[in-house]
Amino acid sequence: MFKKSIMVLSHPDDEVLWFSSILEKVDEVVICYLGCRSKPDWAEGRRQSIAEHPIKHITCLGMDESEVFKGADWQNPVVTKYGIEIINKNLSYSRYRENYHILKKHLTGILPNFENVFTHNPWGEYGNEEHVQLYRVIRELRDNMNFNLWFSSYCSNQSSSLLFRYISGFDNCYATFRTNKDLAEEAMKLYKRHNCWTWYDDWEWFNEESFMKDKVSPAEMKRYGHIFPLNLIKFNYPGVPKEETRQSRVRTAPLRSYLGRILRKSGLRRKRIPES
Repeated sequence: MFKKSIMVLSHPDDEVLWFSSILEKVDEVVICYLGCRSKPDWAEGRRQSIAEHPIKHITCLGMDESEVFKGADWQNPVVTKYGIEIINKNLSYSRYRENYHILKKHLTGILPNFENVFTHNPWGEYGNEEHVQLYRVIRELRDNMNFNLWFSSYCSNQSSSLLFRYISGFDNCYATFRTNKDLAEEAMKLYKRHNCWTWYDDWEWFNEESFMKDKVSPAEMKRYGHIFPLNLIKFNYPGVPKEETRQSRVRTAPLRSYLGRILRKSGLRRKRIPES
């Protein structure tokens, strides 16, 4: 799975938050975004962080973020050609759409050189609109270029409604690795020093993370009950205050009452989820 491999991610620090276990295994890491108009100091901080990064095979496309975070209706998400529908009219859906085309143009010239591509998952890990968009761009290119597409195992209660639209369609082809906490924490300190760390200051990494091979079965071949490992980040939804963030490692479905509600909302029938 690491033969002629590349990791393509949205933002600086995504590589250590969701992919630390394989950062040293892939041949190349490409980060898409550098600038953020509402945070003008981030671009220089990110540029310096990438230059000083403990992983040296990282490059950046230098794009500007579309800044549509928290713009989707994550309780009733609508997937579009460009990623996910943005309902917050105060945010720029046109810039989000434009970035789709820019990403596609950049990656069309990069990805044909690789056999295995690692990126964000279809539900955007914890629920990030730009993560969803990047997955959809790469998925579209995969259909024409024929590389193997792998995505991460992270999710949250915010992104679960979108997660459950995909979870029954994937085969159980995945690999699990131990997170590289030393490497991740070294990079986190670097981003903090340059004032561009975007996640929780007191974040503690999972012990393991998995990567699923994106091989979607036809609708008539959907299978239920197969193993689908997840790293669940639990937010106090919808406010998501930092002090309420929790983690849990999940295999299949022992989330009981919470997943029961999600299953009913998603239209999947549920009789009973036994005690773990």
